[in-house]
Amino acid sequence: MSLQNEWYIACESRGLQRKPVAVRMFATDFVLWRNSQGAAQCAVDRCAHRNAPLSQGFVKEDCLVCPYHGWQYDGHGQCQRIPSLAEGRSIPASACIPTRQVREMNGYVWICPGEPPASEPRAFPHCDEPGWTTFRMKTRFASNVEACLENFLDCPHTATVHRGWFRNPDPREMDAVVRKGTDFVEVDFQNEPTTDSVIARLFYPKNCHLQHTDRFLMPNLSRVDYRFDDRHHFIITSQATPVEELITDVYTVISFCYGRIGWLVRLIFEPMSRHIIQQDVDILKLQGTNLKRFGGPEYTHVETDLIALHVQSMRRRAERGEPPPSNETSEKRIRIRF
Repeated sequence: MSLQNEWYIACESRGLQRKPVAVRMFATDFVLWRNSQGAAQCAVDRCAHRNAPLSQGFVKEDCLVCPYHGWQYDGHGQCQRIPSLAEGRSIPASACIPTRQVREMNGYVWICPGEPPASEPRAFPHCDEPGWTTFRMKTRFASNVEACLENFLDCPHTATVHRGWFRNPDPREMDAVVRKGTDFVEVDFQNEPTTDSVIARLFYPKNCHLQHTDRFLMPNLSRVDYRFDDRHHFIITSQATPVEELITDVYTVISFCYGRIGWLVRLIFEPMSRHIIQQDVDILKLQGTNLKRFGGPEYTHVETDLIALHVQSMRRRAERGEPPPSNETSEKRIRIRF
């Protein structure tokens, strides 16, 4: 196991048509295209002949055509035609390009940069299901995957960075129950008080008990649930795709159940969500700039950093190729306030 041997979102399905699309992941360039049946294909974005970028070429029938000399590659990376060769001349065995496995679901194209795992990509919960309203966001962060995941699952920062919009400072304490498994960490907030904010005033139903759960799912997903009852439930799921060491593309799917007025809620909730995530972009950019100024991280951890250390340790283990312990489970209760 390694972090590259997992599924990552490369682009939205609607963004991949007949024209090739260039994507970058783990500091490696790939090209995506669709064959004549509409199936998504992926290969390293470099022609075997003279290293031209295949993403600048075009698709002809089932083949990707290089923009330099017209070499044509099929979905398995094999060169099927070299226009300059005379009739009857064979194509060299070395005339091939490395390909990658592709999956398509939930409106996204996923690729595995390394060896594909036995499991399929994790589905976004309730995405486009009847009775649910769904919208999507793609956001580029000038930060690494772990900093993004920590930010999405770090409640204390919301009272500062998103003050007034999402939360306000509140001296009331609550219990946070942290559960860790082999490939996940989740936090249940017990009897979380509702503070006055724009989000709470507009979208929290009256006289309903809030059930708030945050989850990290290996290797790169965060999920936040705000559930009030069967008719009021918000789920924010984000998948972080590493582009470079300090560049991450985050694909966020927000699905919510809010009865017949879900479409109306979306008209207000979507632009507010984009504003709030831009606040996270801004603070992580400031953090990254300061890390460059001082030459690297020096962290002081406290117990209310509920998920961050678990994210780091689980991902470090995967980077080293170590399998997770088969019986690694734990539960801890921590007092916290926002």
